[in-house]
Amino acid sequence: MNIPRTIACVLSSKMATLHELDTVYSVQDLWWLIEVVSVDNHNNSVTEQP
Repeated sequence: MNIPRTIACVLSSKMATLHELDTVYSVQDLWWLIEVVSVDNHNNSVTEQP
């Protein structure tokens, strides 16, 4: 099964389950979750530098 990268990003970050994306969240919510993941990743990379 090929899962779109947008959905895979949210699933692997554990921001939502596939069931939640299918039943609870909208497409707009998906993009907001991706933005949260991106900001979290950026902040983590900044704070981990020596």
